Amino acid sequence: MDENNLPKGLFGLNKKEVESYIVNIKKDYENEVSELSNKLQEMKNENIKLTEKLNKLMKEKNEIEASKANISDVLLRAQEQANQIIEDGRKQAEKEREDVDLLIEEQREKLIDAKIELAMLKDKAKEIISKFADDLTKLQ
Repeated sequence: MDENNLPKGLFGLNKKEVESYIVNIKKDYENEVSELSNKLQEMKNENIKLTEKLNKLMKEKNEIEASKANISDVLLRAQEQANQIIEDGRKQAEKEREDVDLLIEEQREKLIDAKIELAMLKDKAKEIISKFADDLTKLQ
């Protein structure tokens, strides 16, 4: 029943009908407030769940970012170590090459000395053979 449809009596509005109308409006209002209150509570509960989910996702994101930073640091340190190992290996190879070159030079010098000594021994042997041949010729 709407307010324009309230029955009018001889002295104005019917008191019982007005009271009934007010009671019905009050019930409708209480029902609507109750429904809105329930919806509000549902929304609050949903908000709590979403906030918890957001917090969980943010925590996971932070953990992933921390892991990413750690991985980046590890990779950077590994790259630096690899570069250092390569540099150390290059230096060691250079030193070993220098040592080998020095050893080769020493062996060349020894070979030259040995050739000189061999040439001297050949000359000495020729001298001895020549002297021996002269001594043999004198003896005959």
